[in-house]
Amino acid sequence: MMAAAELGMTNGDYVFYAFDYYDAPIGESLPLGTRPWMIDGLNDHEEEAKLAYRSLFVVSLANVKTPEHDRFSQDVKSLAARQYNYTYSENENINPFAMSEYYAMKILGVVLNETVTIDGVAAASDGAGLSKRMWNRTYNILGRQIVLDENGDRVADWVVNQLDPGGNAFRPVLQWSSSMKIFTAVTEEDGTPRQIVWYNRTSLPADRTFPADNHDSTDSGTQRGTPAVAIGCSFMAVILLVAIVLAVFYRKIIWNKLRPAGFGIPPVLFRNEI
Repeated sequence: MMAAAELGMTNGDYVFYAFDYYDAPIGESLPLGTRPWMIDGLNDHEEEAKLAYRSLFVVSLANVKTPEHDRFSQDVKSLAARQYNYTYSENENINPFAMSEYYAMKILGVVLNETVTIDGVAAASDGAGLSKRMWNRTYNILGRQIVLDENGDRVADWVVNQLDPGGNAFRPVLQWSSSMKIFTAVTEEDGTPRQIVWYNRTSLPADRTFPADNHDSTDSGTQRGTPAVAIGCSFMAVILLVAIVLAVFYRKIIWNKLRPAGFGIPPVLFRNEI
């Protein structure tokens, strides 16, 4: 973000996205630390960094709180401290990879039970059949809806987070529902929708990839190449052609040096032997 600030791209004309694969509790601050814009050793640029973070959105996995999930999280934290000498911090969530492993084992257990009940024990060794039985289904695990699409990929719920008005932490402003396939606003405690704050402007920036004065575009979204690009491509083509010619000549020189003596004897010398 500091590099973007130096390029003048944090004045509200651009927005930036980052991904955090750790669960973010919906309605609460994203655990990126207090004042995440603070940079060690760059105290002179704190205000500049704080303003730059106004243009940053963080996309993270949604964390729907349920009593079952809370109990499971406490069990995992206790097990980590007791057997692996690891203590979770107060607001630290369970590692998402560990959660995904647990979900996978639960799904496998459900499908194995169904397969054995319906098709018999022998069908449990059919890996392809088991995997296909997992697809295009919704599983209720720890009070959460785990959705697998028709290709067997998990369709997760996501939240979009933005720095709060005080600049202290990221908080969710939008949430994506995989089942409904829509974005909805996160609600405040009084029931009102939480608004996205577009820095230094009253509406979202224009939907463009590059500054308008750097390229010409058509209604179809295609872009015309600049003269510099055309010259660069021509130059590379010339270099490639020269390299091919040199390679051919070099190969011929090496071959002439290495070919066996008598290799080029004219066939006329053998005519009397035929």
